[in-house]
Amino acid sequence: MLLLPPYALSMRKTLLPCLFVACSPGPSLAHPHIFIDTAFTLVIEDGMATAVQIDWAYDAFYSMLMIEEYRLDADGDGLPEQTELDALAGHDVDWDAGFPGHFVLSLDNGAVSLGSAVHHQARFEDNRVITSHVRPIETPFPITSHRVTARAYDPTYFVAYDVPKPPAVTGANCTFEREEADRKAAQAEYGEALDAIDRTEDPFEVIEVPDIGILFADRFTLRCDN
Repeated sequence: MLLLPPYALSMRKTLLPCLFVACSPGPSLAHPHIFIDTAFTLVIEDGMATAVQIDWAYDAFYSMLMIEEYRLDADGDGLPEQTELDALAGHDVDWDAGFPGHFVLSLDNGAVSLGSAVHHQARFEDNRVITSHVRPIETPFPITSHRVTARAYDPTYFVAYDVPKPPAVTGANCTFEREEADRKAAQAEYGEALDAIDRTEDPFEVIEVPDIGILFADRFTLRCDN
């Protein structure tokens, strides 16, 4: 049996009903509650960008909640079984229609339409649940003569996404260049946005928070050799 630390008991009431990141939390947005390391690969075929493969490595604490809540450790040895992980795969991207999926691919400053997630996988490494999925590009586009950028972020900043390793590209001699976000400035702006909320209002009222998450998101620009 997994025992949660005392502070986790109150967090479960917020996190577990919104266990998967398609939720839209309200006034609990004082800081991120879930931390995910993201890896992504742009798939290029015959000079056309056709899909993005995305991996999410959930933080160790949230992974523990997932294992307990979804009973992934069937034999009680402290490790989730692969069969249970296989059954879980895809449920963290079971989004409503039109939900962008916390990943934005842009072409010449216009958002690229991505299809529903496919090819779901899940595994457990270094005490973290890691899930993978592929987002097909609905209208493939040539990578030449276009400015292609990518960001991984949650607009509400309930989930904090980090991209610790440079994104990959398959099918072409291309790389992504990182433009780091100014996190100090982002934190200041985030604090100002929170301070603007009237604290005297009903604490259970859903509060509309501006698109804060993008301020913390590194931007990646595609560079290709001719």
